[in-house]
Amino acid sequence: MEIDFYNWMLVFVRVGAFLLALPFFSAVNFPIMMRIALAALMISPQLPAFSVTHLDFFSLIGLMFREVSIGLLLGFMARIIFYAVDIAGIVIAAELGLSMGQIFDPASRQAEQVPGLMLSLLAILTMLTLDLHHGLLLGFAKTFEVLPLGGGHLSPSLFELVVGRTAQIFSVALQIAAPVMAVSFVISVFFAILSRAVPQMNVFAESFGIRIAGGLIVFGFTLQITAQYVANHLRRIPEDLMYIGQLLNGG
Repeated sequence: MEIDFYNWMLVFVRVGAFLLALPFFSAVNFPIMMRIALAALMISPQLPAFSVTHLDFFSLIGLMFREVSIGLLLGFMARIIFYAVDIAGIVIAAELGLSMGQIFDPASRQAEQVPGLMLSLLAILTMLTLDLHHGLLLGFAKTFEVLPLGGGHLSPSLFELVVGRTAQIFSVALQIAAPVMAVSFVISVFFAILSRAVPQMNVFAESFGIRIAGGLIVFGFTLQITAQYVANHLRRIPEDLMYIGQLLNGG
């Protein structure tokens, strides 16, 4: 029973850290008891065996810290597309001149910019409506097969992978925001030329409404493409989690 209790504890800290990093499951309005139940039900059928009778107190604390770090790393890698969506929303808001307009986000209980909040909700709804969260959780559960309790160490391959995927956050964000950025650039060039033809016109003031209207129209038409783009990234997460687990285990 003692070994079973410590197995449950080690598994729970890894799962809990993973759920804490995910966008939907870590929301403020997501019940804590539901999060605990999900962590238990997701792993309990395949609870791995790990003997801790030879470990002292400080070794056990170090092992728990390692499992938390592994869970946070896997959660960070699973949330990369959501970070990209958040950055894309910031870029779009800046291009449209809506940076000052903010709305309350009940999930994080913070003020968010409107385009960023819309894209974040779109990414979460895409994950839930297409049942991609099932594959995400199942992929994480399978990491215990390639990375058992007590395992895991850093390697140059893992470092290169994490740095490369982190760099992709900005490239993906620019790809999502590219249509709105292109429209904003074209409108700016148009009014720059118009200012030379009609010097009496206050081009700076007149361009605001046109830029917002044109940007919002393009933003609305590209939401479906953005959802498909997000879905393609979410479908690759289970394989990425398995690969990270193999790298952590020295594979």
